[in-house]
Amino acid sequence: MELTRATDYALRGILYLSMQPRDSLSVISEIASQMDIPEGFLARIFQNLAKSGLIRSHRGKKGGFSLSKPPAEIDMKTVIEAMEGPIHLNRCLDGFNVCSRESLCPLHEVWERIQNDVTDTLAQTNFEELARKSAARMTKKS
Repeated sequence: MELTRATDYALRGILYLSMQPRDSLSVISEIASQMDIPEGFLARIFQNLAKSGLIRSHRGKKGGFSLSKPPAEIDMKTVIEAMEGPIHLNRCLDGFNVCSRESLCPLHEVWERIQNDVTDTLAQTNFEELARKSAARMTKKS
């Protein structure tokens, strides 16, 4: 499984917003520059994230973007699924195409265990924690 570039950029954009003071607004050009993301691409990504309810778009001369809830309440799994849809490592786990070999196939339980480990880790990793780690790393480089 490999995340799309758009999802990687979405995660970086949410991380940037998580590092900003609560209720502050950030503009696309600033986020793109700081997180090394093409500005036009980030604008389209942020439209998608705003539609999914993860961020807010504030219009006007002093507009910009902010998180829709505290960073501690936004996890990596939610952002990834907002961009890519539900996470399935193998199509036999998608819930729609029930595998006729599930009861016979030892691979199914391995895929299921791996998928559960991945999704649990992503769901337990919130952006408050990631922002704190990022700030600590930036402090060490200074």
